[in-house]
Amino acid sequence: MDHSEQTPPNPETPPNPQSAPVKKKPFWKSQSSILMAAIALAGGGFALGYTVGHKQGLTVVGFDQDAQELAEIVAKQKSALDAVSVSLNTSTQERDVAIQNAKELNEALGLANQDKSHADALSTTYREKLRERGGLSLTIQNIKIKPLPSNAYEYVLDLVQVSPSKRRAVGRIEMRLINGGEILVVPLESANFNFDNFERLTGRWTMPSGFTPQYIEIQLSGSGEKVIQRFAWRRGAKDVASSAFLGEIPQTQADAD
Repeated sequence: MDHSEQTPPNPETPPNPQSAPVKKKPFWKSQSSILMAAIALAGGGFALGYTVGHKQGLTVVGFDQDAQELAEIVAKQKSALDAVSVSLNTSTQERDVAIQNAKELNEALGLANQDKSHADALSTTYREKLRERGGLSLTIQNIKIKPLPSNAYEYVLDLVQVSPSKRRAVGRIEMRLINGGEILVVPLESANFNFDNFERLTGRWTMPSGFTPQYIEIQLSGSGEKVIQRFAWRRGAKDVASSAFLGEIPQTQADAD
C-alpha cells in the first residue's frame, strides 16, 4: 500500500502566486482623476473665455454708446460756440459802431459848443450895443404854435428885454384866443416870468371842439407899461408825433372880457 498518495497537503504551505490569475483595472478608471481634472480645466477655460468675451462685447457696446454721447455733446458745444461767436461778432460790430457814433457825436458836440460860444459872444456884443443905444424894452421875440393829436396844441414863446440898467424883467403873461367877439384864455403852465435878457416859455393846451381862433393875443404885465401883441392864427403842420402828456393838457377857459 502506497501511503504517499494518501498524505494530505500541508495547510501551512503558501499558494503559488503564479497559480492564481491577476485581474487588471480598465484604463479609464485608472486615469479617471486626470480625465476629471482635464474636463474641469476645459470647462473652466470655456467659462472663463465666455465670460471674458461677453465682458469684452459689453465693453465694446458701452464704448460705442459713450462715443455716440460724446459726439452729441461735442456737436452741442460746437453749436453753442458758433452762437457765442456770432453774438461776439455782433457785439464787436455794435461796439465799433457805437464808438464811431460816440466819436462823431463828440465832434458834433464840440462844434456845437464852439457855435454856442460864438453866438453867446455875439449876443453879448449886441446887448451891450443895445444898452449903449437905450436898450430894448420887454417884447415877444418869437411865438410858435404847434398842433398835436386830439385837438391839442403846443406853444413856444420867447421873451426878450435888454435894460440899460441891467434890470431884470419880472411880471405875468396872459395868452388869449380870439374869434370875433368870442375870447378864450389859454391856461399857461407858468404865468410868471423872471429873467435878465431872454426867456423861453413852453406849454400845451386843448382847443375846444369847433373853435377856430382868428388871432392869438399875448399880454405882458411887468414893472413898466403893459405890453399887448396880437398875431394871426396859423395852424402849422398837420403830421406830428403823439404826445404822452395829452391827458395833462388843460382846457381853455372862456373869458367874458
